[in-house]
Amino acid sequence: MRSRLFGPAFLLVLALTGCRKAREAPPTFPKAPVILISVDTLRSDHLPFYGYKGVETPALSALRADSVLFERAYAHVPLTLPSHVSLFTGLLPAGHGVHDNAGYRLKAEVPTLAELMKKGGYRTGGAVSAFVLSRTSGIARGFDFYEDGIEVGGINLAASLIQRPGAETEALLSKWIDAQGDTPLFAFLHLYEPHTPYEPKEPYRSRYASSLYDGEIAVSDEIVGQFLAHLKERGIYDRALVIFLSDHGESLGEHGEDEHGIFLYRADLQVPLLLKLPGQKLGGTSVKDPVQLRDVFTTIGAVVGLTGFPEIPGNVSLAALAAGEHAPERKVYAETFFPRTHFGWAELASVLDGRWQYIDAPKPEFYDMESDPAEVTNLVEGKPGPLRAMKLELEQRRATFEAPGTIGEEEKKKLASLGYLSTGASTTGVFPDPKDEIGVVRMLKDAGHLAATGHPAEAITFYEQLLKRNPAMFDVWELYAEALLAVGRTEEALAAKKRVVELSPPYATVPLIGVATVYLQMGRPDEALKNAQLAKDRGDIGASETLARAYFLKGDLTRAEAEAKAGLEWPKVRKRSLLVLALVEAQRDRLAAALARLDEMKGGPDGSVPPGAHYLRGDILARMSRPGESEQEFKEEIRLFPGQLDARVGLATVYASLNRMADAKSVVGEMVEQVPTAEACFRGVRTLELFKDRPGAAALRREAAKRFPSDPRFKKGV
Repeated sequence: MRSRLFGPAFLLVLALTGCRKAREAPPTFPKAPVILISVDTLRSDHLPFYGYKGVETPALSALRADSVLFERAYAHVPLTLPSHVSLFTGLLPAGHGVHDNAGYRLKAEVPTLAELMKKGGYRTGGAVSAFVLSRTSGIARGFDFYEDGIEVGGINLAASLIQRPGAETEALLSKWIDAQGDTPLFAFLHLYEPHTPYEPKEPYRSRYASSLYDGEIAVSDEIVGQFLAHLKERGIYDRALVIFLSDHGESLGEHGEDEHGIFLYRADLQVPLLLKLPGQKLGGTSVKDPVQLRDVFTTIGAVVGLTGFPEIPGNVSLAALAAGEHAPERKVYAETFFPRTHFGWAELASVLDGRWQYIDAPKPEFYDMESDPAEVTNLVEGKPGPLRAMKLELEQRRATFEAPGTIGEEEKKKLASLGYLSTGASTTGVFPDPKDEIGVVRMLKDAGHLAATGHPAEAITFYEQLLKRNPAMFDVWELYAEALLAVGRTEEALAAKKRVVELSPPYATVPLIGVATVYLQMGRPDEALKNAQLAKDRGDIGASETLARAYFLKGDLTRAEAEAKAGLEWPKVRKRSLLVLALVEAQRDRLAAALARLDEMKGGPDGSVPPGAHYLRGDILARMSRPGESEQEFKEEIRLFPGQLDARVGLATVYASLNRMADAKSVVGEMVEQVPTAEACFRGVRTLELFKDRPGAAALRREAAKRFPSDPRFKKGV
């Protein structure tokens, strides 16, 4: 129902006439601009207009004053990609086919919101801030403009961590909007703040030091404010349908989960939802009835009056509810396959109706969300009245587990030729309840912290315990491989990387690139080429950059150059491709041309460069007898990427060339201390030997042998 404060005269008239409030006709605004804003991972109960006092959001609060607020809105999946696909199709995951952030693809026969808007005469544009919303999933179908060119800064970053600042995304979409003139437009803006890692910029980092999550909410509010101000300047805001929402919530430690994806509690599913109608009609009102994110699809079609818009059973127009239309009796369905696909645990499914929630798990749960909003007291044993009906409805609606897919015989032969034994995790068997296993996620975070702070050997112990307990966790195999690399156990790391490929969703490409990268580190470019080429054959255009590095290592500069140029067409690896082109030019002794290629990286909103760019510039400047400039480039590389060993060795070499041997040896000492890995020690030994410091090299070799006893490079006589 819609609620608003009315004056006493209005209430008196109602009392005297005995009439009920007349239902307003659902508003329609043909060809109105449609603006959809999604702020990822935003809990509704961390916003002021939902009663929270911990953060200030002036832009969003102003938007709320112009909008209808939905007090209880729920997502269907606590994951970015499947939740947005439901938003764009009006369907549950069983209908559109996307159940996780990786490995699934939108069914080709399912029409999307952008496609339908385009058929209705709209120009369609979107800009996203997260790698998981890449067009490769099919989510971009129907968009005239879809900006997903997020530079992959680190080769081994998890897909969920690859993002760009929301301000850059907003600027790209605003530029597209400016070019549309008076044509009806549908614009989709996606921001990744406050998704982890919580790293708000100043002054929000200091202002919200006790809750960096809230600090990122403040950042997203600033960006939304800039975007809405731009719409107002363009004369779009007042006549637009603006919808603001989030795709899912964040647990923030509740029920033992720090982030999201595993559980289906209120903290994971309840999201903010604002509906601003053209002319701010019904602004400031609220709707108490439970609604669902897939209603947004139906709402947009109804409000702008598109013909041929599909009617989806179970969906309602939010605008009609806001106008007073009676809400149908219905329950919101939610699911998560994430525990199954990533950890080998049982998947979960849920139905809720605003007060009651039933969660189907190996150990079922039932909560009264009105008296117990934190869902602490499981009422299932008491068998309360609504339990039976909700359990029955969930049994009727629950989707069966859908694996990401299977690969054909030809693909199996390709994998077998590269030494892979099998692909895909088990889809049958008895799976543990995530509630009983959630401590594993905390162990993973603890192990990750150890690895990140220079204690990879201790992290390896954690990972081995976890994999012994459950060898199906391909995410853990990836982390295990990285830790093994850090301590110089390269062959074991390669085996772990290959296991990631075998357990990953069919046709996944990132694990293949990971294997190729390890082969490159081992100086085995032929094997790297085979894995990178398979990734490219699977449609990963970005694999060209890895192929370019492999050809460069082989000394085939012509092919390295060709693949790097192909990589320029893919924004995610453009800057790294430029780095390979600069390497090629430097190898050809065309130093000025190499610097020019490096200069091309300076474009873009953030001006960032990939690891190795400052190092290469420093190396080129040293070759051009410009040691002072070279020194500064090496120092900048070390500042930005402390683990980059080439820059540390380069800096030490520059000091040695200037007869500053004390400084040169100091740099080596800092390298071993600040990057406590086997590779750093090995490079340190070699550098000291180059400086003719045999006693120093021998001492470091002995120390490294104690720290890394399994590494053959430190054994006597090697």
